[in-house]
Amino acid sequence: MRIFPLTLALLVAAGAAQAQSRVPVPTAEQTEFVGWMKLSNGEFQLYFDQDDVRRPLAGRVCISGAADNGEMHQARDLAGQKVRIVGRTAPWTDAVNGRIEQGRSNIRNDCAGAFVILADDIRPSN
Repeated sequence: MRIFPLTLALLVAAGAAQAQSRVPVPTAEQTEFVGWMKLSNGEFQLYFDQDDVRRPLAGRVCISGAADNGEMHQARDLAGQKVRIVGRTAPWTDAVNGRIEQGRSNIRNDCAGAFVILADDIRPSN
């Protein structure tokens, strides 16, 4: 069977577009995180599939986090965009009264993950 060059080109383009809209889900050992950011309830939620940013929380994979108030204020312009976050993680078992504080920002863990991101820097990702 012969695949026409146009069909092959379309398949390659579709695969590339899908690869650009997904990134690997990070682990708790990482210090750099890439994904699409949503801001809600004083924290960010970092998503690993671009389409998930527009969906309700149920059924999505995301990681909650926050930076200090100044960094969170600057990050408002990046909501919905692909970002690179530098920081560290904290296990959710460290939460006190259902929250973890990061530079006077509260992380409520709306993503309900096993860990949250304590961000030092949030920037656009290429």
